[in-house]
Amino acid sequence: MSDTPRPPILPFSTVSLDRASERRRDEGWLRQAREDPTSLVLVLQEGVQVPVQLDGGLAWMPLEAAAEDDPELIFLGLDEKERALFAWDAAAAPAGVAYANLREVGVALPETDAAAALEAVAIAAWHRRHRHCAACGALTVPEDAGHLRRCPECGAGHFPRLDPAVIMLVSDGESCVLGRRAGAPANRWSTLAGYVEPGESPEAAVAREVYEEVGLEIGAVRYRGSQPWPFPSSLMLAFDADAEQAPLRINDEHQEVRWFARAELAAGIAEGSIATPGAISAGGYLIRSWLG
Repeated sequence: MSDTPRPPILPFSTVSLDRASERRRDEGWLRQAREDPTSLVLVLQEGVQVPVQLDGGLAWMPLEAAAEDDPELIFLGLDEKERALFAWDAAAAPAGVAYANLREVGVALPETDAAAALEAVAIAAWHRRHRHCAACGALTVPEDAGHLRRCPECGAGHFPRLDPAVIMLVSDGESCVLGRRAGAPANRWSTLAGYVEPGESPEAAVAREVYEEVGLEIGAVRYRGSQPWPFPSSLMLAFDADAEQAPLRINDEHQEVRWFARAELAAGIAEGSIATPGAISAGGYLIRSWLG
């Protein structure tokens, strides 16, 4: 067996859940699941706050803790015990339950909990932001157990929105480019990133975003993995990109951009003078992987 350390795993890239998508339109099955005393619900607050237990897992509740006939109830899937899992974006938090932001606790959750929380937060955010029909403006109603909104006026169906975005570490092998976003703390540095535009491939988006943000022409681009990022609706596509070291220019997205030598960056992180994205983010993954 090789002693070479394995690279870190992109957060959330391996979480999985039996979504049982064929059940979303099965009203008979859904009715039974809502009445089943073993069914569980994840009661959200403010879209991104999830209930947590002291042991670090999610605080699932019996489905009776939610309005079982609420059309906003979202069917998430089945856990390893074949129990139906639901999510409910409640107006008020249940008494005696601790809440935390998914950004803060997500990376430490058990796999099934993490997958369910990611799905719940993403779909709840979509429901909050897309209540009106994009075609005619009428108020829409949920269908497919929360995975579709239907316009009763024109009949248009609207599915949860997902925005692909690229995030990339640009390097010449021994130095990498990091930026400090406008409004970020003085020592907070991160990788470059941006949304994929219509009609554009992710690789083309990497080249365009790097040129727009720092003025570099890139060479080889290597795909590193993907990450669901439901804050509120992104799919992060992570890349390494090669570029020759050259002077950088800056646009209005950053207060500062610069090259960091590998040893300088590692030492700055170790001593705390340089802060980089946390363990939950794709940017942090790319930086940690590059540093080895």
